[in-house]
Amino acid sequence: MVNIYKPKFSLLQQEILSYLMAHAGKSFNARGLACPLSRTQAGIIKAIPELEKSGLVKVSKDKDSGRWAIEFNRDNPKAIELKRIENLRLIYDSEIVKFLEENFPGTTVILFGSYSYGEDTIRSDIDFAIIGCKEKKVELNKFEKLFEKEIRINFYNNFEDINNNLKSNIFNGIILAGRIGL
Repeated sequence: MVNIYKPKFSLLQQEILSYLMAHAGKSFNARGLACPLSRTQAGIIKAIPELEKSGLVKVSKDKDSGRWAIEFNRDNPKAIELKRIENLRLIYDSEIVKFLEENFPGTTVILFGSYSYGEDTIRSDIDFAIIGCKEKKVELNKFEKLFEKEIRINFYNNFEDINNNLKSNIFNGIILAGRIGL
């Protein structure tokens, strides 16, 4: 496949941003990012200023030790928009959509809640609504380890069974499979 888009950030900067998005709400020093990304601290330190300048990460220095505290900037609407895109990419790359479609054929699968909005933190869960079938137990451990988050599946026979506040939240989510008929 030909990449028709010119990346704004280097591969390392993209990896840093992706890692910080997955661990939103937690701050890291340069070493704390270098180890899980299998990169050097010097490389991390060199890559961070451009991410900070773009407003996607926040960097503060400890006045005693001089260490950086680097975290995803959840106050920037553009950063949240990019996180939402990254979350959706991870959902499709993990093949959880395929898994849910195979286990619940003919249903509507909707990703909703903070994860679908890009507003999730490291403590958030991932919420799915399965509409059109009764509750069925499925093994999600593989996906929970991959996302490092608890996955909750809510089952509904039809849209009429859902209370209005929850229905609004679900309708503001992302349809991954099936259709909504009003």
